[in-house]
Amino acid sequence: MLVPLPRLRGAKSWVLSCGAVALVGVVVAAVTGAPGPTDGAPAVRRPPPDEVIATVDARDRGARAAAAAGDVAAAAALVRADLAAARATGDPRPLGRARATLAAWAAVAEPPAPLGLLRATVAQALHDFPAARADLDRLIAAAPDDAQARLTRAVVALVTGDRATAAADCAAVEQEVGALWGAACAAPLAATRGGGPAGRQRLRAALASAGDHPARAWALTALAELERQLGDDRAAELALRQAVAADAADLYAQGALADLLLDAGRPAEVVVLLAEASAEHLVVRRAIALHQSAPGSAATAADRAALTARFADRVDPADELHLRERARFRLAIVGDPRGALADAVANWAQQRELADARLVLAAARAAGDRAAAAPVLAWLDAVGVDDAVSAGDRAALGGAP
Repeated sequence: MLVPLPRLRGAKSWVLSCGAVALVGVVVAAVTGAPGPTDGAPAVRRPPPDEVIATVDARDRGARAAAAAGDVAAAAALVRADLAAARATGDPRPLGRARATLAAWAAVAEPPAPLGLLRATVAQALHDFPAARADLDRLIAAAPDDAQARLTRAVVALVTGDRATAAADCAAVEQEVGALWGAACAAPLAATRGGGPAGRQRLRAALASAGDHPARAWALTALAELERQLGDDRAAELALRQAVAADAADLYAQGALADLLLDAGRPAEVVVLLAEASAEHLVVRRAIALHQSAPGSAATAADRAALTARFADRVDPADELHLRERARFRLAIVGDPRGALADAVANWAQQRELADARLVLAAARAAGDRAAAAPVLAWLDAVGVDDAVSAGDRAALGGAP
């Protein structure tokens, strides 16, 4: 999920929230024709590409030409628009356009404001974490009170396993822009070594006192993830439904709610929830739900065919932007635990969020390969992560539940 920070230093930027970096997925190729009522599955609408990919008009081309010629204001406006488009659609192509817009400053160590933060945000979204971190470290060294840069670096630090930096940056975010931003930022760090209940109470209190806040949907999703770690799926579902109601365009919250429903054995509800989804990570979840609830339906076959084609059509088979979703597809639909495990392990090498750890454990358990899960089990034990969702897989693989 791309999270808007309040206006600071005269600018507004979009930041990928924790758990969302791998969720800026590719829109699955449209499949025409909805299944009929005799298929045994709810109708799934697949919008044509024109509905989710804006056509670049003459004015846009002119702005991109100006940016290519070094117009900082034009470049910044275009990159912000592309980040917003990526958030709204889950399609990474706007991120590619954003990187192309910034090409004139690619070799510049210190690009003019606000391009440094925008360049870091685009790099983060494209999983170029070293480049993002280099820009963010420089920005924060020059302006330690820059909450936008701090929040962005907290996300990058958490994904790459630098929890100390993430904690320090979340504390700085709270000091600069308030309790809800800080509590939501720090929530993924809370459920370790018994600290989950205190972190949950802190976030609940911040939400209760914040009212109608621009970070509300993000904070509710962070709370839901913490509730799931602590084993309270009922509270997690309530928070996620509130998050989706607060921001209907929040693709990450939709995916998190779909995961909860799938884990609870409620696939039919997932099909309804994601009936109009086109973002890749949501289509994978819908395909899993259809596979479980209506395995012989036309809708099931259509989603599987679309995903098979999409994952086969990668220039680089190891494209890390899609490893997590391809692993889930292979594990839950194709029935290829070995292939799923290979993808999950490769994904773990790129990013270390709890969702990535859970995926490695599930695939390793299905493949009967404890050795492949050993690094993840060691990481979970070293960090002291408390997680009810993966407890069964951890125990089955010989790790601490």
